[in-house]
Amino acid sequence: MDWTPLPLNFPQDFLPDRGLLARLLAFAGEDGSGTMVEIGAAAGIPTGRSTGKVEPMIHYACGMGLIGAEKTRGRWSLCLTALGALVIGEDRFLDEPVTLWISHLLLCRPDPASQPMRGIADAWFALFAGGSMRLGRVFSRDDLLTFLTERHGSLGYLRSLSGLVPRSYVEAACFGSLGVLTPEGGERWRRQPAPIQRELFPACSIALFAAWDRLFPDQAQVDLGELLSRSRLLHLLGWELAATEPWLGWMVDHGLLRLDQLTGAALALRLAETRAVIGGLYDELV
Repeated sequence: MDWTPLPLNFPQDFLPDRGLLARLLAFAGEDGSGTMVEIGAAAGIPTGRSTGKVEPMIHYACGMGLIGAEKTRGRWSLCLTALGALVIGEDRFLDEPVTLWISHLLLCRPDPASQPMRGIADAWFALFAGGSMRLGRVFSRDDLLTFLTERHGSLGYLRSLSGLVPRSYVEAACFGSLGVLTPEGGERWRRQPAPIQRELFPACSIALFAAWDRLFPDQAQVDLGELLSRSRLLHLLGWELAATEPWLGWMVDHGLLRLDQLTGAALALRLAETRAVIGGLYDELV
């Protein structure tokens, strides 16, 4: 999974449209290469010679951990990740909530190499992982704009970005079905915690193991509290530590990890590779 940070304004005013992302994944799973115009024509994604939706969708899909992408002399080479291949095989049109949850969690993940902490897609990270204390449960577009300006300085496109990110979670064609944000009127939104449901636990586990790979690549056993804190996963889910018990118990029961609390702090020993955890994304669907 690629952890290279995306350009701050990678959306270029375009929302993460699930239909277009599905077309891009299908293209990445077949030919997977071409110029922006060629990819647009082959995948049915609107684009022009100098602007359009192809490159924003590529960046979204990379941020969501669904594809790998390289650009050389104006030509893109795309390939499905293990997660992307599973998604295109099991949920071709990106309709299942668990597909949207893992896409959301990975798009909001931190860039561990950054100081101060930034995100892979920093406007998303700022809102959902970095701004829970700063912005509060109910926030406005102006609040988010001020926060982004504090992080990045006065940039002309931040006004647009501060509206686009919340809109991604109220538009039905994007992440609206997750209920992560609910409109309060007047460009104000309320955060909502993720549901504590078994169907969501595989997505949470993939996000946790992906962060483990990046944060502690050579450690099979880590302090669970430190892993949760540095991954910012509980901020993304809107959960208190106590709310994780059903999920942690699920991971133990499914042989993904073992917990040891004899030392006082909870230590987590991983019993599965991330690829195996990814393979179980849809196992809880009925």
